Amino acid sequence: RALIAVNLYAGNQYWFSAAAANAKAKKIAVDLYDESGKPLTTENYSEGERASAGFSPTTSGQYFVAVSVEGEPSTVCLVYSYK
Repeated sequence: RALIAVNLYAGNQYWFSAAAANAKAKKIAVDLYDESGKPLTTENYSEGERASAGFSPTTSGQYFVAVSVEGEPSTVCLVYSYK
């Protein structure tokens, strides 16, 4: 599991997308947490070695993105976008 700190701004819509480099990763998950570690409600997509989570913060600040992989260890790419 990898945990990444990000600064997000209120009013923007963010998507965090992750994919494993190979099919040895049976399942991948992307989860978001607020600065106190509380899980956030997100729009989720998950299919095998690909997953994403969408979130629109109401408060600007530091948040955390967690990427978890089940199965054999694999290289993972995480991309985030916003509008």
